[in-house]
Amino acid sequence: MSSALFAPAALPIPDPEYQLSTLPNGLLVATFAMPWLHEVGVTLVVRAGSRYESEAQAGIAHFLEHMLFKGTQTIPDPTALHSCLESMAADMNAATGQESNAYWITLPPRYLAEGLATFCEMFTQPALAGVETERQVILEEMREDENERGENINATTLSGELLWPGHPLARSVLGTPEAIVRIDVPALRAYLDHYYRGANMAIAFCGPVQHEACLALAERCLGGLPSGRREPTSPPPPMNPGPHWLAVDDQTSQFSLTLFFRTGGYQDPLFYHIAALRRLLDDGFSSRLHASLREQRGLVYDVWSAFTAHSDSGVLEVGASVSLDNLTTVFVALQEQLQWLCTNPPPPDEWQRLLTRWHANLITTLDRPAELIERYVSDRLFEAMEPLSVAWDRISQLDPRQLPAIAAQLTQATNQVVVLVGPNARKKLSLLQGRVGGRVVH
Repeated sequence: MSSALFAPAALPIPDPEYQLSTLPNGLLVATFAMPWLHEVGVTLVVRAGSRYESEAQAGIAHFLEHMLFKGTQTIPDPTALHSCLESMAADMNAATGQESNAYWITLPPRYLAEGLATFCEMFTQPALAGVETERQVILEEMREDENERGENINATTLSGELLWPGHPLARSVLGTPEAIVRIDVPALRAYLDHYYRGANMAIAFCGPVQHEACLALAERCLGGLPSGRREPTSPPPPMNPGPHWLAVDDQTSQFSLTLFFRTGGYQDPLFYHIAALRRLLDDGFSSRLHASLREQRGLVYDVWSAFTAHSDSGVLEVGASVSLDNLTTVFVALQEQLQWLCTNPPPPDEWQRLLTRWHANLITTLDRPAELIERYVSDRLFEAMEPLSVAWDRISQLDPRQLPAIAAQLTQATNQVVVLVGPNARKKLSLLQGRVGGRVVH
């Protein structure tokens, strides 16, 4: 039975209208003309992030992101810098990921030229002042992921070293306290000079804009950056065979129970198959985890599945917040839902619902500038850009009969990391281990 029988009939997804140019220094410039909007959004993307850091510089990409907001050579006081931009009704923010840094600003069209010039000085003429103050801010940010004894309780970070042993992908983007206390202004300047170069960056404009005008603005504000090159990545090593068990005590009222499975990345041929498995588990209240564990059995309030993909690796996670009374029951229930994926293709009505929601999610990307930029601009920095039209063609051709075999390979015990965080978690982990088998990691 072909999956085409289940696909929404004749529902192609168009690609947005956009234009691309490249400055002489290699900077990619993109414009998405949206004349119905009343503000312009500008996003600067850098092919940088925690996966490009050595152990000694762990956290430097995130540290630099903080420091770039602390003033420029023209406006060295950070409050004055923000006051200048906010007087133009601008809002700006940033995020550091494992493979990219992104900075964005929104402002009225009449202030675009003036505001962008000030915004771009953060990257071309940063003051890099107040490093000791910001160091303390970052160390405080790290403590949000710690228990009362200073142990990390972030399940994603805890699983990293087991999923990607010895590789930068294993680390938190915040880095390590040992590295953060050593990072100084020369190190920040060296990182900026190495990664924030034309060929390693892109800038995108969304709103009531014209391409030629934006291209001229980008040239004026960022055309003086050196060209550089796109930073290469090193592939992570294989995961050591599991199952792996990791527990950290935390004095909270519930346990955080998470199962992690290493996958391929967004360039992997099975990317959309794994994304479909994730959606079967968790995409609305009628999806399997919510329907079974919450709606039918009342075992949990918070249950989830997520699929995080990098360019060449990724992770599928399944988890829940759970009381001690239900801990073993929920763990078994999660395993049962995974086993069901491994043995039964989705029935036609479930598959139809999944495709309908997936199609709607993709087509509304056309209304969300941030997602357009991620797909059509950021992904170009990794030579992995896939238009919406192509993505939907691939999704609509998925054969649901193939999913059980893929799920069985993906969720086998040797590919599993179990992380338990909560009161006396190390002692309680033994309640779960007999269900799968494995070793305890403290």
